[in-house]
Amino acid sequence: MHDKARILEVLRRNEAIRAKFFEVESEILTILRFEDLFARLVCLIRDKFDIPHVWITLFADGELARLLDGMDAAPGCCPMVLAERGAVLPLLPPRGLPVLDNRDLERFAPLLPRPAPGGLRSLAVAPLTLDGRLVGTLNQADTSPARFRPDMDATLLAQLAVKVSLCLSNVTAHEKLARLALCDPLTGLLNRRAMEERLHAEFLRAQRYGAVLSVAFIDMDDFKGVNDTLGHDAGDAMLAFFATRLQKLARKVDSCARYAGDEFVVILPSTEADQARAFMDRVEQFFRYAPVPDIDRLVRFSAGVASSADPRATSPAALLKCADEDLFARKAARPERARRAVGQGGA
Repeated sequence: MHDKARILEVLRRNEAIRAKFFEVESEILTILRFEDLFARLVCLIRDKFDIPHVWITLFADGELARLLDGMDAAPGCCPMVLAERGAVLPLLPPRGLPVLDNRDLERFAPLLPRPAPGGLRSLAVAPLTLDGRLVGTLNQADTSPARFRPDMDATLLAQLAVKVSLCLSNVTAHEKLARLALCDPLTGLLNRRAMEERLHAEFLRAQRYGAVLSVAFIDMDDFKGVNDTLGHDAGDAMLAFFATRLQKLARKVDSCARYAGDEFVVILPSTEADQARAFMDRVEQFFRYAPVPDIDRLVRFSAGVASSADPRATSPAALLKCADEDLFARKAARPERARRAVGQGGA
């Protein structure tokens, strides 16, 4: 009779655990944004299972890390760790199964947040995949060595990892479609419509908090000459190279956009006009010694800047117009620059 009661208790406990896993899976299946997915997943696991440490580790060279790059930090409680694929793969068992350990946790250092939580005595690591390719892990840790033991059944955790991986595939498809609507296909920067929306939001934010917003308007020098002499493929390569490097030179809070053709806009929150000009000087300095790969041609451009402190900048459109006027004035002040660059072979 005692054994029967114990068995019933174990069954009830296992059923309660299954119910919690089902609740987690049901909720995350409806999410379509990366930030929401990871934050909600981590918080659900913490709350429902009373696990003190839950986080996501992504491979730094993986598609998921690239998609997440530049997004706003996930709200709530979602620690994120980037790790090298070669350091993580030896820690995972074959066939995508979870690994539980309460003895040799030091070997899992590549997965841990930095600084690592103190007092960890047991760990559960579940592989995450995106369209069949390993992209990271879902990690749980406890100060109790009994929480995650190697002899425990990890079936439910494996099922949860599969569901999370399915969610990643759905969310990735949704995010890619969303980005297509917002981004220029050649450069990957914001398109004009998305830039105007971002500028409007940043302008209102600057007004609300009494901050200064600056804008840089950029125009390539003699870009038509590049297309005419080297071909449109070379022109596209130059635009893509410029956009990639411009994005890397800008801050995370800045927004870079392709305005039209060979024109670009950079939105610089909390930035004075002289700081915006200094930024563009650094950009120009970089491209002075960085030829476009394969076509061995230097990027030459002119840039105008304006800030919301300018009394003429009474609206987002007026601020952009001020930057465009500054660009025109600077180009007019050095009309020989573009022709000189072409005559010197772009040097």
